[in-house]
Amino acid sequence: MTISLPHGSVRLRSAEWQTIIILLLIYTLAYLDRQILTLLVDPIRNDLGVSDVQMGFLQGLGFTLFYALCGPFVGWMVDRHNRRLIIFIGILIWSVSTAASGFANSYSHLLLARFGVGAGEAALLPAAYSIISDMVEKSRLGRAMGVFSLGGIAGGSLSYVVGGLLISYLARYADIDLPLIGMMHDWQLVFLAIGTLGIPMAILVFAFPDPGRRDSKLMAEDKAAAVRGHFKKHWRFYACHFSAFSLFCFLGAATTAWSATYMMREFGWTVAMVSTLLGVKSMVAGALGMVGGGMLADWLTKRGLQDAHLRMYVFIMPIFAVAGITAFTSSNMWVAFGGIVVLGVIAPFIAVAAAALQLATVPERRGIASASFLLVYNLVGFGLGPAMVALAASLIFGEDGNLGPALALAFIVVPPFIMLLMALGLRPMRQAVADANQNAI
Repeated sequence: MTISLPHGSVRLRSAEWQTIIILLLIYTLAYLDRQILTLLVDPIRNDLGVSDVQMGFLQGLGFTLFYALCGPFVGWMVDRHNRRLIIFIGILIWSVSTAASGFANSYSHLLLARFGVGAGEAALLPAAYSIISDMVEKSRLGRAMGVFSLGGIAGGSLSYVVGGLLISYLARYADIDLPLIGMMHDWQLVFLAIGTLGIPMAILVFAFPDPGRRDSKLMAEDKAAAVRGHFKKHWRFYACHFSAFSLFCFLGAATTAWSATYMMREFGWTVAMVSTLLGVKSMVAGALGMVGGGMLADWLTKRGLQDAHLRMYVFIMPIFAVAGITAFTSSNMWVAFGGIVVLGVIAPFIAVAAAALQLATVPERRGIASASFLLVYNLVGFGLGPAMVALAASLIFGEDGNLGPALALAFIVVPPFIMLLMALGLRPMRQAVADANQNAI
């Protein structure tokens, strides 16, 4: 069913906010399930006898492999079936898998549970992006994506704050012997507690209206041909977009995965100090960067820059590189933390990347476009980022656990490639946006 949306009405704006806030809460839960592991690295490592490289794999490909593999199928489903039901099923899968992590008594069992978390979370973003794009007019899409993507910021922050509180509280119950379950470590209790939140949260997905789907201006026979040929015609844009933002994610994921561990090892921070300072940093800096990035992209687009979503990062990337090098080479604790704060403002780019993809893609293929992007983005970014940094620390710098030099090296090598890819994608993005605007309502 196609619904003509009166975008200027008060009623629709109320429905927009209702939808975006609920999706934001669900995204917060997803990120909390995903990122809680970052505070549990050393306890898991000690209890299961694993290395930083293995923990990097657990935080990286252990999550993203199934997230990425399930993505194209989910994208295909999103373009054809009930998007709210897809999100509901995804929540149930990732929540049960997080709870199952609490019963893991070996590295392989924990890895299997992380596969399940990744598979479940693959349902959320393609469906949410598609719903928001059908509900919000293009002039406000960057801002809307930014507000929704605050869920990732809130979830990441809560993983520090709630995780720190849970760890402190559950430490008194470490190695408790539960009836019918057996002995459980405190980190297992954390996973169990977080996983049980998902069941009631899943019901929220039915509390917002389905906006219906936008349709194309073209006649049926022309529409099918245009849809089939869109990706082939604009492959340069998708290649530059996917690769540039995936490398961007590589740096952001490595920073997220190892910042807490680095600050604890390098400067002697406690879990309580890490959870407080990094939690506040993630919330404040992340919110500023996420919403500010979306608003900046909207502002530049309204002034005629149809490639604004790529162009803005060509100029921002040098600042990002300098902040990263400073954060992980400074011997001063507060200078290092200042660098991490700057990274926290710039790194939340997903709203801008998602908005660019929706603007440059015909409505009938937004689900599969988002899922394909998330496949590459997660495999390269979250899949390789944490593990490659740990591997570099071990192989190049000769010591498992020597994370600082490896992180600094990543910020020296990767940003020039991101800038080049963004610059190469400017003209292709303008062409893809013009084509999508010509064919869509």
